[in-house]
Amino acid sequence: IKESYDDYLKLTPELKEKLLDLDLEYGKIMLIARYETVCRTINNKDEAWEQFEEKHIKNGEKYFPVLKYDKLKWKEYNLEERVNELIYQFKQYRNPLSKYYVENLEKVLAQIDVLKHLDDDDYEISYDKKYAFDDKLLDEAFDIIRKTDSCKTPDDPMYKKNKSGKDVRPKIEKALKDLGFDWTVIVDNKMPPRMGVNPEKTFRIRETAKFSDVDVESLIAHEIKGHVQKRYNAYQTGLFLFVFGLSGKNIFDEGMAIWNTFNLIENQKPHAMFKIAMSYICSYYVSKYDFCDAFDRLKDLFADKDISDKSIFVHMLREKRSTIRTDRLGYWAGDIDYFRGYKMIDSMTTDERKRIMKWNIGPEQYYEMDKFEKFIEMNNFEPISNERLNKIKKDYKDLPK
Repeated sequence: IKESYDDYLKLTPELKEKLLDLDLEYGKIMLIARYETVCRTINNKDEAWEQFEEKHIKNGEKYFPVLKYDKLKWKEYNLEERVNELIYQFKQYRNPLSKYYVENLEKVLAQIDVLKHLDDDDYEISYDKKYAFDDKLLDEAFDIIRKTDSCKTPDDPMYKKNKSGKDVRPKIEKALKDLGFDWTVIVDNKMPPRMGVNPEKTFRIRETAKFSDVDVESLIAHEIKGHVQKRYNAYQTGLFLFVFGLSGKNIFDEGMAIWNTFNLIENQKPHAMFKIAMSYICSYYVSKYDFCDAFDRLKDLFADKDISDKSIFVHMLREKRSTIRTDRLGYWAGDIDYFRGYKMIDSMTTDERKRIMKWNIGPEQYYEMDKFEKFIEMNNFEPISNERLNKIKKDYKDLPK
C-alpha cells in the first residue's frame, strides 16, 4: 500500500513539467481574478460617505451609495474562457492536487457570475456553506459588544494616531528587510483597509490612513509576521496553488494574524477583540438587511461605544467589495474570518500553530498537510523565483503600481 501511495504522489518528469505549466497559467488567472473580482479599489469613498451622511443619516432617506471603481477589465483578459479551459485541463490531467485547483477556479467562475449580473436587479448571490454564520460565534460576538463600555482610545501618546501612510512606510520596509522578505511597499490612496499584503510580493499602505506607534507594532505582527510569513512559506513550495491559498485559507490566515497581534507584541491595541467581533456582526447585518437598515441597526448597537457613524459606514463598504452594488443583499465573506479564524487558532497547541504557518490552507485541508509535504518533497519542487513570479505579473498589465 505504501508503494502504491508513493507512486500516486510521485510525478514523472513529463507530468511535473506539465503541472508547472498549468500552475503558471493558474497563477496568471488568480492574479487577474484577485484584482478584477474582489480587491477592486473604490475611487469615491469620501464622496459616498458625504452623500450617505446627508441623505440617509441627516434626512432619513433610503440612499444606497453608488460605488465607483476603475473600469473592470476581466473580459479583456478573456478571464472566463481561460478559467474554463484550465478547469478542463486539470480534469484531464489528474494529479494529487488537481481537485484543489479546480475548486478555486470554480469559485472564480462564481465571482465572474456576480460581475455579469451587476445590472440584474433580481439576481441573488449564493454563498458556499462554509461562509454561513455560526450561532454560537454570533452570541459570543454580541456578548463582547455588550460587555465593552466604550471604544474610546486611551489618552496616551503611544495610542495617538498622528502618522500617515508615508510616515510609517520606512518602519514597514525595515521590518520586512529585517525578517528577510523581499516585498515591495506601495503607498496609495484607494484601498479600504489601512494596510494589505498581496500574493505578488507587494505590501500596500493607504496614504490617508492614520497610525499610532501601537498600530505600527501591531500591524507588523499581523501583516508581516502573519500574512507575509505565510506567503513566503507558500513560495517555498514552488506552486502558485499555495501562494494564492486553498479553499478556506482566509480562516487560518486571518486567524493566525489576529492571534499574533494578541500574543507577539508588548503593547496591545485597545479594544482589538471588540473590533473583530464588530466585523463579524457587520458581515451578518449586511447579509441580512439592506444597506440602510443594516447601518441603522449597527448604529443602535454601537450607540454608547464611541464608534463613529463613518467608522460603521467604512466597515460596511468593505462588505460590498465583491458585489459592488449597495442596493442588494450580499457581503464579502472574508470579514467573518477574523473572528472565527482567531477562535480556531487560539484553541490550537503551539505545535499546531507552527505547522499551520507552513501551509496556506483552510480547515478542510488540515489533515492533508502530510500529503502536501510529501508531494512537494518527493517531486523536488524548487521555490518560486522572481523570474517565474514576473511571468504572472507581466500577464496582468493593470496590476496596481
